[in-house]
Amino acid sequence: MRRKAFTLVEILVVIAIIAILVGLLLSSSQKVRGAAARVACANNMKQLGIALQGYHGAHGCFPPGMISSVDNTCDAEATGFTLLLPHIEQDNAQALYHFDEPWFNPPNYVAVGLEIKLFYCPANRTKGTMDLAPIAAQWNCPLPPKAGCVDYAFSKGANASLTRRTDRIPLVIQGVFQVATADTVTQGVKIAMIRDGTSSTFALGEAAGGNPFYKVRDPKNPKQAAIDGNSGKVAIPDQSWSAAGVEEPAHPWYASVFAVTAQYGLAPDPRDEPMNNRLVAPSIYGGDPGGNSSGRDWVSGFRSMHPLGCHFTMCDGSVRFIRQTIQPDVYRALSTFSGNEVPAGDW
Repeated sequence: MRRKAFTLVEILVVIAIIAILVGLLLSSSQKVRGAAARVACANNMKQLGIALQGYHGAHGCFPPGMISSVDNTCDAEATGFTLLLPHIEQDNAQALYHFDEPWFNPPNYVAVGLEIKLFYCPANRTKGTMDLAPIAAQWNCPLPPKAGCVDYAFSKGANASLTRRTDRIPLVIQGVFQVATADTVTQGVKIAMIRDGTSSTFALGEAAGGNPFYKVRDPKNPKQAAIDGNSGKVAIPDQSWSAAGVEEPAHPWYASVFAVTAQYGLAPDPRDEPMNNRLVAPSIYGGDPGGNSSGRDWVSGFRSMHPLGCHFTMCDGSVRFIRQTIQPDVYRALSTFSGNEVPAGDW
């Protein structure tokens, strides 16, 4: 009696069915992980929203995005995330950080390198630091060996001017967070000043860093990626919660703690900075006197590793997921606090 066996066709059919089932299982698993990361990211941003409200309650205003004692913001001394440390239950970082010293002074070397879990979007990464040794060598100055990264950025509005003279930037295109000096930290934007409504004004947004999915845009040729002069490779945008400052035009590959919805923000050419643009604008101090009509200053755009959009923390502490298909004028309006716009529709 002959033993029955599977034919080649039957074996191939079984293999195909198994492959389909495995594919469906993997796809489902990826969707679950993606959904979990999105929820965790939204929770991070909710915690940052609560921290901003706590800071406002303690100081009567929101913190600046960056603090600089000199006109050239390449040499800024602290960030808004630094000032939030006492409000995000980071006792260790708070104890180590010397708030009376710039981030680049030796007493802050250990604190600057800390990786704070709340500052990372789980869809992008759960840890990460920036190696500052090449930058220290390039600038010929001492710096901490590393700086802890962050995947969120303060909304600077619809204008990239990096001057400390915010009075030179038209109010209608300003975001809540700007550059301040040490003696103007307590003169930040108050909730009562947000004429467009706290629930429809960006405070923070996502700024995925250190991921090769995004590349730094060459400001001289916006259709191609910039090359990192230190490594000779394509530049990947990243930023630190602790290392303040922006880059100079000669080496444009740092993103900074700011993000914008437009580089200029006014008609006839606002120079929009679309959400999730794969070629990310670097943050550059070019010496624009204010308003950025010359286009010499640049600030990076918002970006995430979530499909189709980004999370934003609003000025009332709520968190919204905004789709990247949002109309540019609505997007700009949401990033400013005194433009007298009330964005219509479901954005």
